[in-house]
Amino acid sequence: MFVPVLDSGADAGFEGNDDFAQAVAVGWVLGDLEPLPGTGSAGARREVDAEARPVWRELRALLRAEQLARIGAMRASALSCEGDAFEALKGGGSR
Repeated sequence: MFVPVLDSGADAGFEGNDDFAQAVAVGWVLGDLEPLPGTGSAGARREVDAEARPVWRELRALLRAEQLARIGAMRASALSCEGDAFEALKGGGSR
């Protein structure tokens, strides 16, 4: 399940690549990377899917401890507004 860019402010703290990070994190928690019905345009959903799906697949293939470490790094980056939360999920950035 992924959440594309939302204009309502509901995703405060996420911007730019963080939309992709948010999609990966939601998909990781829920076990599937699928769009939520009625969220964003079809183009936005495709863009998020194209960027997030490869990272989501890579994350799911890692050992559980590494998955948790990357999710933790993504969370820390998003909460501190420092670094790139999406890069943290890829194993770089705010780790």
